[in-house]
Amino acid sequence: MKVGIANMPLCLFGFIRAVSGLIFVIPFGLLGSGFQFPAPALAVIAFAGGLLDSFVGTLLYLSALKKSPAHEALPLANTAPFWGVLAAVAFLGETPRFAAFAAAVLVVLGAYFLVKRSGGTSRRTTTWGPWMALAAGVVWGVAETVPVKYCLARGMDPVSSQLLVIGGAGFVWGVYTLFCGKPGKASFPRRGIGIAVLTGFTNLFLGWILWLAALERAPASLLSPVRGSVALFGFLFSILLLKERPSVRSAIGVLLVVGGVVLVSIA
Repeated sequence: MKVGIANMPLCLFGFIRAVSGLIFVIPFGLLGSGFQFPAPALAVIAFAGGLLDSFVGTLLYLSALKKSPAHEALPLANTAPFWGVLAAVAFLGETPRFAAFAAAVLVVLGAYFLVKRSGGTSRRTTTWGPWMALAAGVVWGVAETVPVKYCLARGMDPVSSQLLVIGGAGFVWGVYTLFCGKPGKASFPRRGIGIAVLTGFTNLFLGWILWLAALERAPASLLSPVRGSVALFGFLFSILLLKERPSVRSAIGVLLVVGGVVLVSIA
């Protein structure tokens, strides 16, 4: 995503990404059990969840990637597990689990080590970049846990929920692109479009299928910390693909995140 938005407007990247996700989800649902919507109220909740998660959260995260190195922005956005655990307990009435809270704390502490440097702020990091990444984490933590789990628990099938989540995001991305984009000046680099389509498949289609399947089988408060593994993969790929040079403190942060994931998985 960081490479994709390098020479491409955020609004255009987000819109192509959401449309790509819909292109994969619609035939998947039609070839399966079809789309079923138990009640209009649930459809509105799922739609709103998509607006928060895949538009607001993604817009904040893409903006953070524009202003900060990937290995710094991603861990802050990955405080989502902490907010997801709190949201599941506060809004869904799930039983607090010590292992889940301990794992969430380790993930957040790991994120602190990943972004905090003894020598001060990275010269490539602006004041707003880290805050945008953290805000994305809050939005993702709540949106991926509360509205989705609420709808599934009341009879909405996963593929219909996924359609509404991505559809809601795609609609708002389209409106945002229409009013905030600059068609005459917009560039359409082949690489950026390809990455938008790729992330639409891996995240909005395949990633959501796996996440919804998990939510059907386990409490949200237990699953949220496992999402902390995103920090590990993001850290490794920022080195291998983006050629970034994280500090020793960043490595300690990754170990803390992995420790949190292992703790909640074993428990």
